[in-house]
Amino acid sequence: MRIKGSQDLAAGLMFGIIGLLAIKIGADYPVGSWQRPGTGVLPLILAWCLVGIGAILTLKGLVSAGPSLLEGQWAWRPVIMVTLAGIAFALLVDDGGLVAAMAVSMAICALGTPETRWREFAYFTVIMCVTAVLMFIKGLGMPIKVFPWN
Repeated sequence: MRIKGSQDLAAGLMFGIIGLLAIKIGADYPVGSWQRPGTGVLPLILAWCLVGIGAILTLKGLVSAGPSLLEGQWAWRPVIMVTLAGIAFALLVDDGGLVAAMAVSMAICALGTPETRWREFAYFTVIMCVTAVLMFIKGLGMPIKVFPWN
């Protein structure tokens, strides 16, 4: 079988491998029951979603034509900025709080493209921070600092 879309195939394999690794790493996490889910449920669901997306993209790369993996230039700026944003979030969330960590990591991601409209970005950041606080702190009761002074 000839590979028709190597970019989709490569992305699908990457998502699938990361998902399978996440399932293996999180195998010992407590899942709990349907009435009382444990801390390992969300990582397991997300890992299986990655595997599913990987399977779909791999199949698409095998069936439908698409650009070659070596065609054109690689966009390194978004890759670097998203990686740095993840690292910044991990370093800031404990001491700086959820809101600061989210704002900084989202700003770093926004620097990954020259098309960022900063006014829209500011609105989106506020909406995402409020949603995260309501969902994770108020709704799920996670013990995360909201602000550095909490």
